[in-house]
Amino acid sequence: MKTSIIPNFHKLSINERRKIISDFYDLTEYEKRMFEDSNAEELPYTENSTGIFPYVLRFANNFKINNKDYFIPMVIEEASVVAGACNGAKLCYYSGGIRASVIEPKEYSKAIGQVQLIDVKDPEKARRKILERKDYLLEKAKKKSKHSIPYDLTVERFDCDLGTMVVVDLHVDPRDAMGAGPSNRMADYIASELSKIANAKYNRGIISNYSGRLTKAELKVPIENLSRKSKRTGEEWSGEEVKKKILWLDRQGKLDVKRAVTNNKGIMNCVIGVARATAQDDRAISAANAIYTIKSGIYQPLSTWCADNNCLYGELEMLIPCGIVGGEIKKYPKAEFMLKKVLKAESADNLAEIMASAGLAGNLAAMSMISTIGLEEGHQPHRK
Repeated sequence: MKTSIIPNFHKLSINERRKIISDFYDLTEYEKRMFEDSNAEELPYTENSTGIFPYVLRFANNFKINNKDYFIPMVIEEASVVAGACNGAKLCYYSGGIRASVIEPKEYSKAIGQVQLIDVKDPEKARRKILERKDYLLEKAKKKSKHSIPYDLTVERFDCDLGTMVVVDLHVDPRDAMGAGPSNRMADYIASELSKIANAKYNRGIISNYSGRLTKAELKVPIENLSRKSKRTGEEWSGEEVKKKILWLDRQGKLDVKRAVTNNKGIMNCVIGVARATAQDDRAISAANAIYTIKSGIYQPLSTWCADNNCLYGELEMLIPCGIVGGEIKKYPKAEFMLKKVLKAESADNLAEIMASAGLAGNLAAMSMISTIGLEEGHQPHRK
């Protein structure tokens, strides 16, 4: 009987793993070639690797972000996402493009390491003693990273059916790294010290993914630029009509969670497309914003739209954990090329601004499309 239990599978060569999988699934010679789209020696690491699974690399043009022009790389299977981003960026290009910034002072930490203390008998005393030693703990944590800076430490108490826990959050500025590794190491490093101070057991330290660069992007579009015409039916909409339709969709998103989720998914299409092209942790971006959207207590769109008599205004605010150094980036030469040569990202904050801008442009295009020509026509890819 065939089995997937293969001792030391991770220690085998890539070709040995390919053979095992080929035999397990009785692959034909044609099917085996699915593995052979890359040079095994060029794979970034060997943990059960068998090959490269490619998506299409696309570039979105028409982008002006903070007065600088960009071709933005996206790795995404859906062509219409990039077509939409190009359209949204073009609509606002001549009215200043997109303005983006990482919000300071930081309402949200760029990176957080957490230590859970369990079976705490006197949580208030533990909290007080920990905060009294804050400076000492921050200095101790700092020793575990050359570049990332721990700058604050906060303490919370939680009661559950198992007893009382005290959770210590270590707030970290990872500079130009995403910060997952440094904040995790720092939290783990001070865990035993926290245990002594609080006279309680600790359950290890680990990063919290409810963190990232709080990033804002804004744009404006003259109302007349919003006019559309269907290539299929010939139906036309004036800029004023499109403006009103977009505003109606915006208001639905604020009241109807089903619409809000779809709105945010469209934004994430573009953000994650850029994340993939630059070897970012797109799961961390998705996880952070899944909770950020309910910061008010009600699930909300990440974007908001308003207008006056002359222009439509869009604004996007979201958490973007990202980095231009460290992590997996060096293992992927194409991703490093996209960061350094194509985007010329000067900092991780700069990368976050680019990603948020792509999300806002995509959102504008989607709002315009679904309220006029509709998904069926809007999702038709451009042909050469």
